[in-house]
Amino acid sequence: MKALRLLSVVTLILALGVGVTSCNQVKDADIQSAAQELLDANPELAGVTVTVQNKVATLTGTVSDDAAKAYAESVVAGAQNVTSVVNQLEVVPPAPDYSELDAAINAALPDALKDHGTVTATVQDGVITLNGEIRESDLQVLIEKVNALSPVQVVNNLTVK
Repeated sequence: MKALRLLSVVTLILALGVGVTSCNQVKDADIQSAAQELLDANPELAGVTVTVQNKVATLTGTVSDDAAKAYAESVVAGAQNVTSVVNQLEVVPPAPDYSELDAAINAALPDALKDHGTVTATVQDGVITLNGEIRESDLQVLIEKVNALSPVQVVNNLTVK
């Protein structure tokens, strides 16, 4: 009777051990899906992807600043069954918005060009591009007027006569 009871206890312990061990066998693909869902729920992390191997999550992609990079790491670190996070995110700041500068330059440009009828100019992203023909004696004056508009850059495609 004692042998039967001992055999029953050992069988029960083995069954529990196998049950507990099998419950901890979470697939990397399931962890990856859950972590990616967490990232996808945050619009500021739209450029971030996660891969998981041996419960280690690796982040790749781009974010706009260091705060977003740290936030992405903390989001994925909080995912269930992730043991660690390798953060390979690249910080790429958004391009500057030159719309206000372009508007200001475009408003002042006709006055700067009024004495130079053969010169045209275009403005894009703070860069003034000069085209046309100009006398050599007028070039310095025009360049000074254009530089006074505080552009990011002046591209001189003028033909000097």
